[in-house]
Amino acid sequence: MRRWGWTGHSGRDLDTSDAVPAGAEVLPGYEVVALLRRGNRIDTYDAFDRARDCRCVIKVLRPDRAEETHCREALLREGTLLRDLAHPHLVRVYEVVDDHRPAFVMETLTGATLDAVLEDGPLGPGDVVLLGRQLVSAIGYLHRHGWLHLDVKPSNVVVQDSRAVLIDLSLAARPGDGRPHAGTDGYLAPEQVTGRGLAAPTDVFGLGVTLGEALTGELPYGEEDSWRTGTAPRATHRRFRRGLVGVGSELRDLVLACIDPDPALRPSLADVRASLDSLTQTAG
Repeated sequence: MRRWGWTGHSGRDLDTSDAVPAGAEVLPGYEVVALLRRGNRIDTYDAFDRARDCRCVIKVLRPDRAEETHCREALLREGTLLRDLAHPHLVRVYEVVDDHRPAFVMETLTGATLDAVLEDGPLGPGDVVLLGRQLVSAIGYLHRHGWLHLDVKPSNVVVQDSRAVLIDLSLAARPGDGRPHAGTDGYLAPEQVTGRGLAAPTDVFGLGVTLGEALTGELPYGEEDSWRTGTAPRATHRRFRRGLVGVGSELRDLVLACIDPDPALRPSLADVRASLDSLTQTAG
């Protein structure tokens, strides 16, 4: 089972010859344990924080992207948001470094990502209700501060015992129009494909897909390639619907409402919260 912050590379064939080697400092006072992931713009390291005497995770611009203004701004925005918007279900950032090679330092989470948990099979309805309630708390906190997450998915959720932690605000943006197709296939709301009209219902869609996948092990619309041409079916896949058989009607209906292709027909985050609270009370 993968553990976020400890192991796992990107899986892409990217040259890592200029990565900071184990034992060297990636930032002053932070010694590299291992390169966790090399992305198109970001290197993510498992590191030892000498001042705090603990392990940490550091996201830093790749050396070949350090002079690109938009990359710098995106990394610093993500780090500053996570540092300033402290919440029990958002990953914590200890420090943001605005230097020649900008970076930020995060807590190490020893739990597994939700997508790794789901490799062992779907979750029970009670666990999904608890998961949903915690994610609503974190997403709502972002919304109340004027930000959308725009990439809610199982690989961006870490589960530690009974606590869910939302990570990766690299796509976070203000409501309005944005970059077309920013996000992850399978979890994209239709409006994300065009980049127009991004708002709170966009994150409700990502939340609904995540909860639906947690219940069934399936994506409701597959990889959604047809969103790009506007021809995606309104109906969810048969395997997904079959996976919802046996789930209580209130939870099933909530998930299906959240993933409606029409953002105007999705419930508000407050309504999702109320439904999940009702389900929690019903479960005792």
